[in-house]
Amino acid sequence: MLKRLHYIYVFGLIGVLSDCSLVRTSTSGNVSGVSVVYPASDIDLPSAHFAFYLPRIALAELEAPASPLFDITEDFCAFDMNHISVSDPKLFKNDEKMSIDLTRIRKGEYSFPLPGAKVISSYAGRRKNHSGTDLKTFANDTIRAAFDGIVRMAKPYYAYGNVIVLRHFNGLETVYSHNSKHLIKQGEYVKAGEPVALVGRTGRATTEHLHFEVRVNGQHFNPEFLFDMNAQELQSKRLVCTQGKNRIIISSMDTFSNLPFMLNASN
Repeated sequence: MLKRLHYIYVFGLIGVLSDCSLVRTSTSGNVSGVSVVYPASDIDLPSAHFAFYLPRIALAELEAPASPLFDITEDFCAFDMNHISVSDPKLFKNDEKMSIDLTRIRKGEYSFPLPGAKVISSYAGRRKNHSGTDLKTFANDTIRAAFDGIVRMAKPYYAYGNVIVLRHFNGLETVYSHNSKHLIKQGEYVKAGEPVALVGRTGRATTEHLHFEVRVNGQHFNPEFLFDMNAQELQSKRLVCTQGKNRIIISSMDTFSNLPFMLNASN
């Protein structure tokens, strides 16, 4: 019985298939038994106008692209060589605002000051008035120049102990203190990553570490605006420094590549 049903099913299927027409395309646009009409090739597509919108504050900062290099004072007087907080008369000379685009500083043009270090005291922190970030590895580890620059100061200085101040061509100054030994002298030019001192505990320090500061025109600000302390890399930011009446206001802003935008399409 099952065998008979099997034959009936097979012959029935063959009959159904025999009634189906095979479809063949032709160059004339006809298919067997079917007339095919192709769409015209010159159909007008809808036009759209696209516009990108950036936040208003971002547009204001991007009007004039910032250069990572500035004209700085390289000839120092006695006061410059003997004090931490020193202004540069060439900065803010013609404008109350200066912008430093960190994304334009390439690999090899900067160095984390103490590679492999951990933060033991952050900027401000529990002491509120802490003017830098304390970094620790081990005694006599090598401290490196953050950027190309010139040594403005290299001497003992009160609670800082043995301290080095570098003036950089990007408009910033960096400070390295509590050093056990200096490897460079005042007036020398240095390259980013060049050894400048060894880690110590001179001055007011309870352990061997590097007290690292970043300053603009003599005013210190948070080094984390400059470096990601965990990744030990430059931040992908733009530093905007505005000269106020009594102080400089430093803002850390996203660069153009990191700014959110909206896409608007209209017919």
